[in-house]
Amino acid sequence: MSSVMETKVRQEVILWENIKHEYAIWYFTRCIRTADFINDIDGKHLLDAGCGIGLLDNLIVNKEIVGIDIDRKNIRDGKQIRKIIKLKDNTVHTLVADLYFLPFKEKFDIVICTEVLEHLAENRIALATLLSVLREGGFLLITVPNILRLEFSQLARLALRAKYLCPYHLREYKVSEVYNLIKSFPLRIEKITGVYFDFPLFHVFYLPTRVPIRSYIPLKFRFFVYRALYRIYATFWMALERLFWHHAYYILIILKKSHHQ
Repeated sequence: MSSVMETKVRQEVILWENIKHEYAIWYFTRCIRTADFINDIDGKHLLDAGCGIGLLDNLIVNKEIVGIDIDRKNIRDGKQIRKIIKLKDNTVHTLVADLYFLPFKEKFDIVICTEVLEHLAENRIALATLLSVLREGGFLLITVPNILRLEFSQLARLALRAKYLCPYHLREYKVSEVYNLIKSFPLRIEKITGVYFDFPLFHVFYLPTRVPIRSYIPLKFRFFVYRALYRIYATFWMALERLFWHHAYYILIILKKSHHQ
């Protein structure tokens, strides 16, 4: 397990913020899985393009992080969350900015863009903009929704899934489309895999973590339920995720910027 899994107190607080902001429990799971990959990448200076309220950034360790988001409320909420968490092993600075017009002259060692490209009309222009602030030899990590995902919750009800995972998505991706997206850029794929296979027990038993905020169920109990489910997920279900990753919810790609196009 990476250092993310050892930050138990931090995860407990972040899970609470996840619940308060009405994100699904598997969003928190995806953040942990993605942070595991990021924490294993060399490089100190990191840009999170489309950081939202910063739950993922708070699971990243030993980095100097700059987060941008076009939604001023997200930036404001993220600052409040960081005050609660009191991070000590990295620094996070956030600002309101448009991904198409990044206000930076410096280059970053790592750029991440998770669950963002599917919302943008010009995903190739966005990708080019991200590369403009990534140093040569630096790493770009992106996640995009997988249009070929398997959803057990839908299959169990014998229901047809919607075309897209979210009604706000302008597109979703197949693995082959990811290759087409990046082939014209000076990028080399270091890793491509799936993140979050649809784990049935989360759908059945996650309710104790998602009860209304006013209900008095201690956070420690909610976190205990989540951790128990995550251990099952990490021990058993992740093997299936590795085997059938083409049908995971999200495709995760780690790319390295080449010195020569």
